[in-house]
Amino acid sequence: MKRVFWSSVGYAAGISTSIYVQKRIRRTVERYAPEQVRHDVAAKGRRAADKARDLVIDLRVAAAEGVDTMRRHEQELRAEFGPENRPDEHPRRHRPARLRH
Repeated sequence: MKRVFWSSVGYAAGISTSIYVQKRIRRTVERYAPEQVRHDVAAKGRRAADKARDLVIDLRVAAAEGVDTMRRHEQELRAEFGPENRPDEHPRRHRPARLRH
């Protein structure tokens, strides 16, 4: 129980520290950076976010197309090789008799 408690305390301290540092850096940049630099950085950040969003959308579309194709192909295979299309009797292979010495 002690390990769980102290692990949780450590995770909480790490997360809160990283949030605090991010806020401090953001405030410092806003205070000392020229206005044009701030606008350029913000524009680049928006473009990066837009590209990431477009990539996620493309991946979702590709995954959906893949799933649709897989299901369609599975239906074709089931129609061709399903249990209702199996022959009643399977042909037996002829095996030669073993010779004993």
